[in-house]
Amino acid sequence: MGVLVAFSGKGGSGKTTLAAMVLRQLVRAGVKPILAVDADPNSTLGLTLGVPVEGTISDLRDRMGQAAKAVSEIPKERLMNQWLAQVLTEASGFDLLTMGRPEGPQCYCYVNGLLRRYLKELRGAYPAVVVDCEAGMEYLSRLTVDDVDVLVLVAEATSVGLTTARRLATLANALPIRVRRRVLVLNKVGQAGLSDELPEDLAVAGVGDVVRVPFDEDLHRRCTQGVPLDDQAGPAAQAAVAALARLCLPQIGTGAFAKNAENAKNVKK
Repeated sequence: MGVLVAFSGKGGSGKTTLAAMVLRQLVRAGVKPILAVDADPNSTLGLTLGVPVEGTISDLRDRMGQAAKAVSEIPKERLMNQWLAQVLTEASGFDLLTMGRPEGPQCYCYVNGLLRRYLKELRGAYPAVVVDCEAGMEYLSRLTVDDVDVLVLVAEATSVGLTTARRLATLANALPIRVRRRVLVLNKVGQAGLSDELPEDLAVAGVGDVVRVPFDEDLHRRCTQGVPLDDQAGPAAQAAVAALARLCLPQIGTGAFAKNAENAKNVKK
């Protein structure tokens, strides 16, 4: 079964950017194909990776509703599997599955149920699964992702950011979900307008490792202008992201990640 790495954090913390960068680190290190899952209703992982999204799981819900009213010789279970293949976007080194968002008053519970089901079915076909979770705490309370190898708690290096990370960790303790390891990422360290001094108390329930990712002008420009992240994105942050990737899949070894970070460092903006 593939190692599942879930990225969590409040909106604006940079969890989608870090999920995309770690995914590219893993692919360059030889971990492929990877299943990338955009589990955020505000779906931006495909945009961040530069991959067009032609269909989502929420689209399947609508098609399933129409199929339930029609007479068909094809079992509904087989139809769902066929449609899944249509919304699974293939890219270089990874496949992307996008949850999408509901339209109008329709219930989102069914879409969450489909995502849980597909994660369980697909997980065994990939060495790693990278999930960009919904901002905030709702994805945990809905049990959208309930069996996690590494939970990456992304927070800006502020007291407010750490408070959100602590609440997420506390909620994870209170729910019937399995989280084997937790990593705290302090993102955008040194950003203009924020204090250069990190909070003294970094303790977050269950967290054994802390990664500090420096603010990166290239990443800021790309995110502001909507430019996708390629392998050279964020040279100032690459070394920290490589360290995070090693923590997510320590069995891969350090050599490939170190080479990735060194290559990015030598690229001029």
